[in-house]
Amino acid sequence: MQQPTVQPHTTPAPAKPRPGTYVLYRDADRYLAGNPDHTQVCKVLPDPHLPQDKAPLRVLATDEVIRYAPVAYMRPIDPAELMHDIDTAPLDTLGDGRLMTAAGAWLTLQHRQTAAEPTTKALPPARS
Repeated sequence: MQQPTVQPHTTPAPAKPRPGTYVLYRDADRYLAGNPDHTQVCKVLPDPHLPQDKAPLRVLATDEVIRYAPVAYMRPIDPAELMHDIDTAPLDTLGDGRLMTAAGAWLTLQHRQTAAEPTTKALPPARS
């Protein structure tokens, strides 16, 4: 009886994001070394001369340009996910009948969620 052949698992290479696309980019070297700030939000820059597996990125937080970022370590950010919080924030949180702007409502929601998080540190024992 012939044994079935096992095919190695291969993941297809991701498509190169179009310029202007927002992506999460993970610097694999920093990640594997355990360094902080290994994952950043970036915007893909135009550069038709790079191969399909590389793209230039602008890091939004620092304005730094990463010239030859591997496409395999990028994930496009879904606009619907990005806008979900602000789309679902209650606009009537002022409590007096007036409506807030969407940005104000989102900031209020973020503040409430942060304030509602329980503290993880234990209190020191009381002295008698």
